[in-house]
Amino acid sequence: MNTDLIKPLAKELATQLNKLVNIPLVSEEDEQAFFEMVVKLVIELILKQFGKQIAK
Repeated sequence: MNTDLIKPLAKELATQLNKLVNIPLVSEEDEQAFFEMVVKLVIELILKQFGKQIAK
C-alpha cells in the first residue's frame, strides 16, 4: 500500500479531529500523534476492504 498517499491524508484528518476532541492530561503533540496513528490504521483497513471487494 502506498503510504506516500496515506500519510498526508491521515495527517490532515487527524488535525481536524484533534481540533474537535481534547483528551485530558495529554499534550497536543501526543494527541496529534495518536489521532494520526488511528486515522492511518482506519484508512488502511478501508482500502484493504475496497481491494477485496474489487477483486471479487
